[in-house]
Amino acid sequence: MKLSRQARRKAKALFRLCFEGAVLDPGRVRQVVTVLLDQKPRGYLPILQRLRQLVAYRIAENTLSIESATPLPDQGGSLFAVLEARYGAALEKRYLVRPELIGGMRIQKGSTVWDGSISQRLQTLEATLV
Repeated sequence: MKLSRQARRKAKALFRLCFEGAVLDPGRVRQVVTVLLDQKPRGYLPILQRLRQLVAYRIAENTLSIESATPLPDQGGSLFAVLEARYGAALEKRYLVRPELIGGMRIQKGSTVWDGSISQRLQTLEATLV
């Protein structure tokens, strides 16, 4: 479904209202959505869809995920601290132990992925040999 310019503009304006300083505030997001659903202006569904996309992108940007083949000593706490010092604070932190990585670890912040796992190296090697 194609969004009109007007719906995009309204969604962006509502998205700006969801911030407290430079941080996305979940309470404000709920308030904006509630008011929009109560008022139901013309074309409110596309506006809601675009607003959801903008919020999802922002959350994904600020999510830090660490996956390792074996458990890290402090559940990745020191690694999270180093990454946050370098790339900024994360709204959400995820730590997973994934034995299928075989060895190494995979770190993701938003759309940026650092994959130093053995399974990824094997997949790359397989793709070059085929």
